[in-house]
Amino acid sequence: MTSLTRIGVDATSWVNRRGYGRFARNAIGRLVALDGDTTYVLVIDEESARTAELPPGAEQLRVSLSRVPSEAASADSFRPPGDLVRLGAAVSRARFDAFLFPSVYTYFPSVRVPTVVGLHDLIAEDFPELTLPSRRSRVFWGVKQQLAVRLARRLFTVSEAARQEISARLRIPAEKLAVVPEAPDPVFRARPHAEVERELTAVGLAAGEPYLLYASGISPHKNVETLLEAYASIRRSGPIALKLVVAGALDDAFLSAADSVRARIDQLEIGDGVLLPGFVSDDALACLYTGATAVVVPSLAEGFGLPAVEAAACGAPVVLSDIPAHRETMGDEALFFSARDPDELSERILRLLGSDMLRRSLAERGHRRAARFTWDASAEALRDVLHSAVKGAPRG
Repeated sequence: MTSLTRIGVDATSWVNRRGYGRFARNAIGRLVALDGDTTYVLVIDEESARTAELPPGAEQLRVSLSRVPSEAASADSFRPPGDLVRLGAAVSRARFDAFLFPSVYTYFPSVRVPTVVGLHDLIAEDFPELTLPSRRSRVFWGVKQQLAVRLARRLFTVSEAARQEISARLRIPAEKLAVVPEAPDPVFRARPHAEVERELTAVGLAAGEPYLLYASGISPHKNVETLLEAYASIRRSGPIALKLVVAGALDDAFLSAADSVRARIDQLEIGDGVLLPGFVSDDALACLYTGATAVVVPSLAEGFGLPAVEAAACGAPVVLSDIPAHRETMGDEALFFSARDPDELSERILRLLGSDMLRRSLAERGHRRAARFTWDASAEALRDVLHSAVKGAPRG
């Protein structure tokens, strides 16, 4: 029996490695599985569709584009006009009851269909010089976001902290901005010792060697340099056998800080202690989280702060920059430091290194905290937002 409701989904971010790609894969994957009374149609470009693992219960609408969307919509925030027209026309012809953009990053205008748009954060507004490389890219980003917000029937974000900020800054009534939280992918769980040892060896760590782990994008607003400075300070404080693993794609399509990170490592003369394995698979990352002495997330801003929750789900103690999203997701189950203060960060790390009891306590409490977040709950919240758009809720 054919369902009465057909909802289109922008799946052009499906293969992207960053947080909004992970949100699309997990939230939409569970949404398709849970909402069997609705037909979901994933609109995806031909190139991405070749490698994307799309949920079996969804239909596909493939569109031929001149540029891979996950690259075109990243740092320069620009898509060829012809691609925008092709995508918009395909969605308009399909006559969906509603159309979902899991993130504004890959937004494109469409007509004759109510849209639901995800605004994950305001990082591009708060730190434009750290996220968008040129004045032109900032203008394109601003126009795209304004258009998306103006035309959307419903809007959502990923945390209460993000909701409050977006509501205040963009003058959107908070009650018209739903919260669809993120969650750790099921792949992120504590791994057996043998698996962990194998992955540690692969990145250049010796068996049993203690290490700090950073695992996220190598972008300027991720503030990796503060972690490097804190690590250098720890090494100067005494003979501590401790490595630092900085895992993340060094050739990201987003504005990258890879060159400045490498330069800072050289300036601080810590190259013998810092490992840069680049992008690692989720399975490898789960092993790195499991074996880490501590996971450090020094971001200047986050919409949700998924790396912290993923690390906690694997049983790692976490040390986090003191920003609203981290406080909301991890509560008191982490150590916090002022984001731009390497001395405070080094003090927090040394405190962890000096207490097995504190490390175990944070790991256990953090693991319980992370278990509160599930993609099923996220999918249910998203389903409610979508069906309210179908029913003609006021524009938000």
